[in-house]
Amino acid sequence: MEPVPFSPDALAHSAALPGDNVDPLGVRWGALREAARAIAALAGENSAEEVAALLAFPAGLRGADPRRARLIEQSIGDLVAIMEPGVAALLSVHERGGDVVPAARALWQEFTSARRGLLALAPPGGDQGL
Repeated sequence: MEPVPFSPDALAHSAALPGDNVDPLGVRWGALREAARAIAALAGENSAEEVAALLAFPAGLRGADPRRARLIEQSIGDLVAIMEPGVAALLSVHERGGDVVPAARALWQEFTSARRGLLALAPPGGDQGL
């Protein structure tokens, strides 16, 4: 069985951000993107273009008003909380040769659903991005 290049620790470390010049949403999304990429691979998602589009940071989330920004940060934190144990469990089962496709597909659906929810928080008229 082929190893999946991802460490669940990346999600946990995404909350500890160094310095003031770091884009916290970008860093956390980067960790989520890598987790989601591993999940998509385990789920057997076969459209690389679709997966790539879903993994891109929703550009419309930047520049939100303070209330929306708090909701966006909280939503991304909630998504990290869902993904972290899910990815760890999937990788553990995968490493032992178990069938992870159904569970990976379910977690992939959670990720894509959460991303749609984040897009709904983008400021009206903002660039939704991909």
